[in-house]
Amino acid sequence: MNEIVTTPSDNYLTPVVNVSTALTRYQTMKDFIDKVLNLNVDYGTIPGTNTKPVLLKPGAEKLAAFFGLAVTYEIIEKITDWTGHEHGEPFFYYHYKTKLLRNGMVAGEGEGSCNSWETKYRYRNADRKCPGCGAEAIIKGKAEYGGGWICFAKKGGCGAKYKDDDPAITSQPAGKVPNPDVADVVNTVQKMAQKRSLVAAVLNATNASDWFTQDVEDYVTDASFTEVKTVDLKPRQPEPAKQEAKTGNKRPLAPDKLKTYMVSKAMTLAPATDEVIADVVEALTGFVKPESLTAVIKFLYGAKSLDDLTPEQFSALHAWLGLKDGIIEPLALDEIGSIISNPF
Repeated sequence: MNEIVTTPSDNYLTPVVNVSTALTRYQTMKDFIDKVLNLNVDYGTIPGTNTKPVLLKPGAEKLAAFFGLAVTYEIIEKITDWTGHEHGEPFFYYHYKTKLLRNGMVAGEGEGSCNSWETKYRYRNADRKCPGCGAEAIIKGKAEYGGGWICFAKKGGCGAKYKDDDPAITSQPAGKVPNPDVADVVNTVQKMAQKRSLVAAVLNATNASDWFTQDVEDYVTDASFTEVKTVDLKPRQPEPAKQEAKTGNKRPLAPDKLKTYMVSKAMTLAPATDEVIADVVEALTGFVKPESLTAVIKFLYGAKSLDDLTPEQFSALHAWLGLKDGIIEPLALDEIGSIISNPF
């Protein structure tokens, strides 16, 4: 005889709270974010991107406390190859799991890892040093003034000049070079793994993903970058028409239109002074990661680095960036982001 199997009607999955309670919880969360969390401390964004605000470690800790969650860390795996015997060079890796407990029960968990071969730890951006004063202030001199190399005084240099082929300058490495002191970042790598796992756990446990992401949090938490800009967590209102470039197109310009504009701009402007060049270099290297900056310069002018640009091209960059107190204007940041996010 075949057995008849029935399913109890109460097996139907139903919400654990009613709609009114859910709405109250949502509004309470929104009020906490608006009134307690602080911009550039608890959350921030990356210029030139359209991502959600990024939840930072202090914000994650505040949310955990707000929900009465106790934080526990469990190390899943670690590698500490100090001598490089196993990997050919020193290598450090940490993988953590964070559990959030409430009344002894697990309310959420997340995992995060970090290793010393990530670009920002494995490499350093080297600048040429002046053989005389030791300042990292060497720039290329203008051709009309004899070319060569200058220890730029406005960057803290001594004003010394060197010939184009002076081995004291040309033999120095420049750009991205291996980090000679990887051991110095071991603690940072460990803390970063913990932070990543904490942020992941808090987003999962508190349903904060409506407001925040963690996909790009490292850009705004690493002390070597200052890429945080103002962001409003409230719904955006319609924006007024954006300013127009001389091409007649509304900004931000699409990458291909921007490239055409920048090439023509470089053909019409006077050569940039050393001071203008220094301002452009300082702004770009301060706001854009080295590999991203390389992609931008290559796309706009086919150059390998800032060192390969002409003074006229620097004039075009200066006009485009709209520098004010060393800060790049938002429209230019949006256009930089468009170049970086699209392969060409």
